[in-house]
Amino acid sequence: MKKSLLALAVLGTIAGVASAQTSITIYGTIDAGVRHLTNANGGTATAPTVGNDSKWTMGSGGTYNQNRLGFKGVEDLGGGLNAHFNLELGWNSGTGVGDAAGLFQRTALVGLGGAWGSLDLGRQYSVNFKTIGLYDPFVYKYTGIVPLATQGGSTALTRLSNNIQYSGKFGGVGVMAEYALGEVAGSTSAGATQAIGANYSAAGFTVGTAYTQGKRANAVGGTDLTNDMKNWTVGGAYMTGPFRVAVGYADNKLNNAFGAGTEARTKDWWVGGHMYVTPAAAISVGYYETKGVSSLNLLGGAANLLGGANPNDAKRKLFIVGATYALSKRTNFYADIDNARFTNVANQPTQTGFSVGINHLF
Repeated sequence: MKKSLLALAVLGTIAGVASAQTSITIYGTIDAGVRHLTNANGGTATAPTVGNDSKWTMGSGGTYNQNRLGFKGVEDLGGGLNAHFNLELGWNSGTGVGDAAGLFQRTALVGLGGAWGSLDLGRQYSVNFKTIGLYDPFVYKYTGIVPLATQGGSTALTRLSNNIQYSGKFGGVGVMAEYALGEVAGSTSAGATQAIGANYSAAGFTVGTAYTQGKRANAVGGTDLTNDMKNWTVGGAYMTGPFRVAVGYADNKLNNAFGAGTEARTKDWWVGGHMYVTPAAAISVGYYETKGVSSLNLLGGAANLLGGANPNDAKRKLFIVGATYALSKRTNFYADIDNARFTNVANQPTQTGFSVGINHLF
């Protein structure tokens, strides 16, 4: 008994020292809801139908808010310096299956921070993603519907692996820069991504801009090509009391996308805002217009081939209204209705969807 009590006392002392040195936080969100969509693609792999069916789904990673489980830790190194880490994973609410891309594919970083800013290494959200989030009317909610988290027709700029990123905040000015290693033997540029960003906040106003460039390997028709990607964005938001309005623009260009000398370009602009009707109830409204210029459809995937008089000019106009009601600080009901109108997208002139569900933060 004495030995057991002594062991417990030693473990308690060690735990006390560890907790004094490092603060660890476990956090997350789980979202589950149902969604109905008209004019969806259906059929089978051998006999697909394009834009002819309606379907019910449960958001693969959360309809309103993406599911995540995260671990954050901060250690005070003294002199205003700290060491920190962040690990974050995701999963499917409907099946319970984790992300296929890997265990901590959402975030896996470690870094140092202080009054001078923060330097982080690992897989993390990109400068482009963080900048657009400052003036997205829905602040990255309904990411499976709203196109901004996948601006440019892919998730390539949501997060970057092998990323070295600096961020700093000095008064109302924020600055960011990153270099994501391509890890290609014999070349420092192949597969690499570089970006810079800046923002300013004062008196309820926030403005921001970012520029990203990079090179991607691309095999088309048996030929190895290199894509030069260039992306820039600018926008702003204003918040006063229960109201917030936001507007922004983003332009993504990719050369050699479908063969030597070809180019794919996506342009997005958006406007919207939200209002708290009561302390518990809020309404958000947004309009997002995406224009894709290429020889293939950037908006709906390979199954939705372009049609119409100008197959190189596709457009999507999305209008979405969302509402939330907070049952507590951590739990809320949500609902949305959205309508997307397409130009030059074969057999799919419009889609209407609505979603309802519950989201819990922990």
